[in-house]
Amino acid sequence: MSAGAKTVEIQPPKRPDIAWIRGNVPVLEVGRELGLSITRGRARCWRIENHAHGDADPSLRFHVRGNRVRCFVCDMLGGMSNIDLVIGVLGVDCAAAVLWIADRFPVPETKPGRPKGARSKLPTPYRVGVIGSEFEVLIRSGLWGQLTPTERSILPVLYNFRDTETGLTRLSYVAIMRYAGVGSRGNVSKALRHLERTHAIETSRASRFGITRDVNVYRVTLENEKLIHLCNETYRQARPEVERERAARRELRIAREKEASARVHARTSPSPVLVTERGGLRPPAPPVPPTSSEREQQPKTPVTCAGLNLSSLRELRPDLSVLNKNREISEAEWQRRKQDQKARLDAWVRQHPASERA
Repeated sequence: MSAGAKTVEIQPPKRPDIAWIRGNVPVLEVGRELGLSITRGRARCWRIENHAHGDADPSLRFHVRGNRVRCFVCDMLGGMSNIDLVIGVLGVDCAAAVLWIADRFPVPETKPGRPKGARSKLPTPYRVGVIGSEFEVLIRSGLWGQLTPTERSILPVLYNFRDTETGLTRLSYVAIMRYAGVGSRGNVSKALRHLERTHAIETSRASRFGITRDVNVYRVTLENEKLIHLCNETYRQARPEVERERAARRELRIAREKEASARVHARTSPSPVLVTERGGLRPPAPPVPPTSSEREQQPKTPVTCAGLNLSSLRELRPDLSVLNKNREISEAEWQRRKQDQKARLDAWVRQHPASERA
């Protein structure tokens, strides 16, 4: 540059695009600009009062792929964006944090009514972002349930053994079998191929050196658009079945409530009630026997039969004591005793005219 040349200073935009900042300004570089000592994607949290021993084991982790940062002690699941990091470290508001980033990074200026921030092309129809787990989309869409047990064991292992800076996982089949609890190389190979077809992982196969070969390199791609599209399709296909199951359970609950209310009504109703339920008739509940106090309060009226007071016919009753002593009597003996009782009753009626019986 010549001696007479002037240095042109680039002015920061007056209206920085906040959505563009969240998606394109690296949170790792923002952390370094804030003075945080970052080693292998980890740094000490600036909120020392929340940590024991001054956060000797760094708890602040930078997720380069998702452009997020999270302290595993202070922050909720999901972490913070680069703007939230500036707000927390410097203690400023959102507008000041956006201007601070725009002074140090090239940020475009947004147009009124047309923000330049990226928008998801395939929004998920199901509710996500509740727990902040990376596997939340797979689980809530129902795709996780369609994976085999081997695939459900291998995918978290590949995700947790990835390098924080590159996002790559280097594991041999023996290591995958050890940490995922899979006992067959064939099952591991089959599960990896299926996860690759569903776009859950990307595999970079190592080249051979004679009879030996280096380990493969894997990348877990849970934000792949094709995987999200597959999750959406799985959710749409399973939704009608879920609605039918809910409707069936609701009908069963209503039927049980009606049956219980009808049973209570049958017990308390003074007249017999026939309840129609599910195409059949339900007999009325048996009458509740009166208590001892209710029986004492009932009036004792004499019981008559054909104008005769039964209390005067005690001598005409069959001799139950004799019958109980010998229950196993012949039919002829029973008929004889029956005729004898009838003859005694007829003789008593003839001896007592109707005027005396009244």
